[in-house]
Amino acid sequence: MGSLPDLGRFDDIIEIVRDVYSVDHVYYYAISLGIDSQERENQDIGTFDSDGMLLRMGRKVAALSYSPDWMARYLEGRFFEFDPVLHSATASFDPIDWSELDWDGTNKQSFLHEAVDFGVGNQGYTIPVRGPGGQFAIFTVNKTCTPDIWRQLLDENRNDFILLAHFTHQRVLQLAGKEHVHTNRPLSNRERDAMRLIADGLSRGKASEKLGISENTFRVYIDSARHKLGALNIPHAIALAAHRGIIPPT
Repeated sequence: MGSLPDLGRFDDIIEIVRDVYSVDHVYYYAISLGIDSQERENQDIGTFDSDGMLLRMGRKVAALSYSPDWMARYLEGRFFEFDPVLHSATASFDPIDWSELDWDGTNKQSFLHEAVDFGVGNQGYTIPVRGPGGQFAIFTVNKTCTPDIWRQLLDENRNDFILLAHFTHQRVLQLAGKEHVHTNRPLSNRERDAMRLIADGLSRGKASEKLGISENTFRVYIDSARHKLGALNIPHAIALAAHRGIIPPT
């Protein structure tokens, strides 16, 4: 994992991420910013045209590099009703590699073929971003390439993508006046060990066994580390810890 690029203005983020990481498309979609109805009526966080790639749709905000034709076709075809990426993201806290999803079925196959025809990459990685007050957003990078090339790209940049997802969401919250500032505190040795083992792919049961503690105690260390790092979930905490040199990059 390298140093994160200087992303500059929010409306530059999409193009910068595409250029730095050599992906075909980047997609950010905030389904909810956790803004109550009265605030929402008075809130204006900006609207860009399709070239600026930021759209404001009521309480939903999207920044994307997909073509307007594909977005129109997606809505017209009601692909959101069976899109496995969207359905998995709304039900998960963990990042999703598209290659691991269930693409069986006529509707899903038709959707996938049309997406590729419109220039959407055949490989993708989607990160759900969740926060207090009902905040929920989706951040996706995708690319047309072979499985081997995609696996190498993901292995080298997985943590960066998770950080970029949360960074992008934070920028939107800043624009909406909903930013929450965290004060980071150092992790204890046990908290660092717990984070490192989870980053290495061990289950909580295996990791707690390796540390010689109960699974409940291990969970306390993980939750404490996440809180100290200011992370919204465990994948975000692992990415932050690796980025800050607290644990080795995965």
